[in-house]
Amino acid sequence: MSGETKISEEVSKIILAYRELHRSSSEYQQKIVYRIECNCCYTVLSDRGMRAVLLSDRSSDLFSTDLVPDTVGFVNGDYTAFYCYCRLRDIACLVCGNPLGYQINLPCKLCLSQENNGHYWMFRRGAVREQVIFVEMSESIAFPLYWAFVSATDDNGGDYFSGDSSTAAKVSCQLAVPFSSKIPIFVRKPRHLYIDVETCDHKSIGSQYSAFCCGRV
Repeated sequence: MSGETKISEEVSKIILAYRELHRSSSEYQQKIVYRIECNCCYTVLSDRGMRAVLLSDRSSDLFSTDLVPDTVGFVNGDYTAFYCYCRLRDIACLVCGNPLGYQINLPCKLCLSQENNGHYWMFRRGAVREQVIFVEMSESIAFPLYWAFVSATDDNGGDYFSGDSSTAAKVSCQLAVPFSSKIPIFVRKPRHLYIDVETCDHKSIGSQYSAFCCGRV
């Protein structure tokens, strides 16, 4: 079987999965995946971003992620949230120091008793900018990536590496998808830019297409 035929078959399977997703899936699964960047220096903070609504304050406009970003650091000590009893700790960009939001260090019983998605890293809307992440079906067709297709990074199960290895820290919070590396994942920035993801065949899409995307508008 040729490589092009295999790619065509996988694209067909993905399209069918998208159709099924819209028929029977949870609100969480249908949420779009975002790339989150610092609004001051444009450092990529996470490729596992989600538009968030707080259980304790549904008027707040935030973005969240589920794995520890390797590009943020803690600021000062923790404190109690205004709308509930969660313990929070502020976070800032490690590159420029821009205050970004906070981490929910210790969720309160009230919030834990309600349905939650395990996203404890929160970014304030004004401190970051977001970009929709897309799955490229062909040169003219692309679908937004939904959380139904996001999985934990393969080798570490989503755990954060607290050691000195910057590579391990990056991989531990990397976007992972159940597609092969032949299916490009990208953002429009405003040009077409492929991103690094963990794929089911353990290859990096970003490195595979880096030379190609640098010259593509």
